[in-house]
Amino acid sequence: MRRQIGAIRASGNRTAALARITAPTLVIHGDHDRIVRPDGGPATARAIPGARFVSIPGMGHQVHPLAVPRLLPLITEHLSRPA
Repeated sequence: MRRQIGAIRASGNRTAALARITAPTLVIHGDHDRIVRPDGGPATARAIPGARFVSIPGMGHQVHPLAVPRLLPLITEHLSRPA
């Protein structure tokens, strides 16, 4: 976890780079994430034009197997949308 936090801090503000993304984007963030602040997911989605944000109640930074039934339909729907 320390290395990941160090990498996040070292990367600096990426808002301008995120604004250049043109691919359809789904941002998924757990509301119990202890590595990325709760406002990190919505901020990322706001920075990417047309991105969709979904918060997963009870999920932390890692994908827990119990979250998979909630994630699969979100990802499947996202992938089935025309680009």
